[in-house]
Amino acid sequence: MNKKELVKTLSTRLQVADAEVIRFIDSFESVISHTLSQGGEVSLIGFGKFHRKKQRARIGRHPQTGEAMAIPARYHPAFSPGKTLKDTVKKIV
Repeated sequence: MNKKELVKTLSTRLQVADAEVIRFIDSFESVISHTLSQGGEVSLIGFGKFHRKKQRARIGRHPQTGEAMAIPARYHPAFSPGKTLKDTVKKIV
């Protein structure tokens, strides 16, 4: 399901305009992005937790020259599913 399909599904279920759903989704994305960039996490009990993970610094290789190069440590976004979501997906299989 892509964003357009999600908007249609939510607008039908909630009986609201597509524009309102788009505004909600964009706000949701913005809040999560901002919270993670500030070092926080967003936890939705039963659904899951959006958080950030630290990737350690390492030595890599330049793909064209083979020269060693330092890759600095960085954070990347992560999602850990909650128990309810895990159980729902298990039932489907």
